[in-house]
Amino acid sequence: MAALLRDSSDQYCGGVLVTDQHILTASHCVDNFKASDITIRLGEYDFGSQSNSRRDFDVEKVYMHERYDRKTYENDIALLKLKKKATFNNDIWPICLPPSNVELEGKSAYVTGWGTTSYSGQSSQVLLEVFLPIWKMSDCKKAYTQTITEKQLCAGYKQGGRDSCQGDSGGPLMHQMRSGRWSVVGVVSWGIRCAEKDKPGVYTRVTSYSDWIKDKVLS
Repeated sequence: MAALLRDSSDQYCGGVLVTDQHILTASHCVDNFKASDITIRLGEYDFGSQSNSRRDFDVEKVYMHERYDRKTYENDIALLKLKKKATFNNDIWPICLPPSNVELEGKSAYVTGWGTTSYSGQSSQVLLEVFLPIWKMSDCKKAYTQTITEKQLCAGYKQGGRDSCQGDSGGPLMHQMRSGRWSVVGVVSWGIRCAEKDKPGVYTRVTSYSDWIKDKVLS
């Protein structure tokens, strides 16, 4: 899990480590930011206590998706290249990218972040996680008047109550595959308020961008 910081200390978005030098996040988290405006913190758990496991990194390059749409949040995905490579340990470890044929409808996934615990509420000092069912595409499209594309997915409870929220943007929706490995299947993108009935969170579908991610990582 990565925390995106502005002014070196203000956590405002999440992300996830996918190589020793790349963070996957949302385009709307880096829109209008220069690389020098963002600090990446890895190994963080509780912002309220000092920890030997946390490491801060400067960002060398910001890759916003070329077709990111500010109005519709389509293609809401970005990669950040760190100036230095991260050293892996028990607290800092990359997540897998999902195989292109991963079947997600009817499965569940975890989302993590330090975002607000209610709409317009207080952010959490401690990293929180929530377990969410992934919706059928047809139900996802019915839930919103705004167009939901095949490159997005919905997760949440029909009755509401649990959800990602403000400040969780860019963070990972993580699914445990049959192999036991964890993969990042979604990126927190948008929703209507937080945890509202029949209004699931909308996530960027990572499998739709596998080639884009690989292309940026290798560039």
